[in-house]
Amino acid sequence: MLKLYNSLTRVKDVFQPITAGKVGLYTCGPTVYDYPHIGNMRPYIIWDVLKRWLGYRGLTVKHIMNITDVGHMTSDSDTGRDKMELASEREHKTGWELAEFYTQAFEENLAELNIIFPDKFVQATETIDEQIALALKLEAAGYLYQTADGMYFDTAKFPEYGQLARLNKVELKEGARVEINPEKHHPSDFAVWKFSPKGAKREMEWDSPWGKGFPGWHLECSAISLANLGETFDIHAGGIDHLTVHHPNEMAQSQAVTGKLQAHWWMHGAFLNFGEEKMSKSRGTVVTLDDLKKHAVSPMAFRFYILQTHYRKTLQFSLQAVEAAAQGLENLYKAIAYFDDSGETPEKFVESFAADLDNDLNTPQALAEVQELISGHLSTAEKMAGLAWADQILGLNFVAERTRRRDIPQVARQMLSERKKARAEGDFAHADNIRKELDKLGVEVKDTKDEQIAVLKH
Repeated sequence: MLKLYNSLTRVKDVFQPITAGKVGLYTCGPTVYDYPHIGNMRPYIIWDVLKRWLGYRGLTVKHIMNITDVGHMTSDSDTGRDKMELASEREHKTGWELAEFYTQAFEENLAELNIIFPDKFVQATETIDEQIALALKLEAAGYLYQTADGMYFDTAKFPEYGQLARLNKVELKEGARVEINPEKHHPSDFAVWKFSPKGAKREMEWDSPWGKGFPGWHLECSAISLANLGETFDIHAGGIDHLTVHHPNEMAQSQAVTGKLQAHWWMHGAFLNFGEEKMSKSRGTVVTLDDLKKHAVSPMAFRFYILQTHYRKTLQFSLQAVEAAAQGLENLYKAIAYFDDSGETPEKFVESFAADLDNDLNTPQALAEVQELISGHLSTAEKMAGLAWADQILGLNFVAERTRRRDIPQVARQMLSERKKARAEGDFAHADNIRKELDKLGVEVKDTKDEQIAVLKH
């Protein structure tokens, strides 16, 4: 029985889809103004495991992800500059060129991390008409008011505002959570449509009933989820940084229009911190997958590192910890390379592993089950069958890596035949010499009672 923690209710409860056998899943995507850092990528690894596990549980998942290519300002209070606009000045490229380039970089990172792509990526700039239509409905219902720089959502007119982050139970002081804006009726009010600056032409701007401008950051997710998943869907997932601003705003404008809760389950992944602070491009505390590769840490090793900590627990990044994870995964790969592949899937392992995933995606405990399986007393064929089953969820390429390491070069195969003959004839000195030559080729040989098994060392 699958139980997931719901940020909305603050409890871990049995997950029940709205429609039997189907799940609507929306995950907040990146703002494509720079390369994604590994802190950005942590939640996507977890939501990938979630999607895989829902599929194993017999549910058909429809997964939608937005791509923010306009409207994300440098401040949560909708002030400052559009991040895409700043990046355009920095790199001397158009916003459209940047969006295409960094979207591709993000997708490449997803692929490297063995993350299954969503059913649909939707760019904010592809849905301007839908966003304007949604804003018009908000205006007609009396939720919007105008300031010098845009149309704002009046949170005081929406009694349920802040229910997700319990914002109604704390004092929102001007300048604490957001920057001071004297024209806002309340500190938590947020922009639904921003006006282009007077006397200036933005590269990304559109005509609207309120004047030329661009959508507020929160509007895109409401419009995209509404168009692709309906008025109410099952799971909305994102980083913990969205809990207090982006998601409450998105939830409020969606619910104000439909009269329905936008999503039944809200899931948030904790930060991957750099030192004592969250990893942040603005602070210059970022590490990318390419940075890790320079230290011989593969994307799969990073995925393994992330799965070793529960997704709701803050993780303190250190190169030493990631390198230790890389060595740990390498040790698993080395052991698996020698396993046979014709056994029965061990039921006890499956039951234990499933119980861990059903317990709010407890991947650290699931990995402990994997370690116990590998070091246990089952046959290697049974172990391999269990690992192949588990890897459908973990996505750590156990099967693919074993296959790769067993695919030794033809010249090594010929040397193995010669070595086998030498051993059969009792010429163990020659057999040892062949082993040494194989080692130079990066091939390791293990002798069993009945055969010799050769695998690539790396």
